[in-house]
Amino acid sequence: MKNSFILFLTALCLATACDPGEPCAACTDIPVPRRLQLTLLQAGPDTKGSEALQDLESRVTRCVLYVFSRDGQLVNCYQSSDGHFDFFLTDETYDFMAVANKEALPLLGISKSELCRTETTLEENGYGGFVMVGHLDNHTIDADEKLTVEMQRLVAKISYTIQTRFSGALAQASFQVEDVFLTNVAGVNNLALTDTLPATKALWYNRMNREEGAPTALLQGGPCLYAYPNASPDSHDKTQWGSRCTRFVVKASLDGHTTYYPVTLERVQANHHYHIDLTIANFGMEHPEDRPEDYSGFETRLTVVPWQSGASLQGDF
Repeated sequence: MKNSFILFLTALCLATACDPGEPCAACTDIPVPRRLQLTLLQAGPDTKGSEALQDLESRVTRCVLYVFSRDGQLVNCYQSSDGHFDFFLTDETYDFMAVANKEALPLLGISKSELCRTETTLEENGYGGFVMVGHLDNHTIDADEKLTVEMQRLVAKISYTIQTRFSGALAQASFQVEDVFLTNVAGVNNLALTDTLPATKALWYNRMNREEGAPTALLQGGPCLYAYPNASPDSHDKTQWGSRCTRFVVKASLDGHTTYYPVTLERVQANHHYHIDLTIANFGMEHPEDRPEDYSGFETRLTVVPWQSGASLQGDF
């Protein structure tokens, strides 16, 4: 079972009795709205041993559901802090868009394209409140049916294992991992889940190395790290900052010397899980931006899979 939140949508045709002498709605051309009732439920975790972390990664504290006409104009939007929605729609074709765990969302006078361009920063995310977005486009309400709007986190998840395989003189040398962090992390994206925003966007964290002021809970030291999408072309220029690939970096002390073991993530995609198996056998690099092909002190295996759904809106019409 997926560790996810499920919003069940049920729509009920209102079977109200006609007043004496009044025409029944079914006998007129007036469309009868369907009542949509939404309830937030939580499913159990899909793996054992990490229930608490999975719960925090999937938790929804607030959600806004937008309904747009086919020309992208806002029909209405609905807010929920407790996971319950109750509203009416007539039989038409709509675009649905759900946004969870983001503050200060526009609620009035916004088109679908404007909402998709709404920016969100990495610091808006955190354990127990990752920003999530879901789309269901060109959907016609005309009969009883099941409706699902799957939501994705904007962040990607990076997990890792570190092991050593020293030989010779280094087998007796002291070794200690001093830090684990991400570098070259985009700090802003938008609700369209764009791979990367233009390079002119200045909000980046840990540019080329660890920096003060980066959101520590997401980028440094935890059992899992989290980053916004980044598909920038790579660069190893250490003299001047420019957008480049995100890197997973292990800083360690080997035989009394500081050394780095960076792993480049050539493309960071939203709601994907990157797992890195790092085997260290020798000294690494002097700087996280050194080119890895110049060294042979470590081996890496990178596994990339779609992350489990963050939440879903689903139910019966």
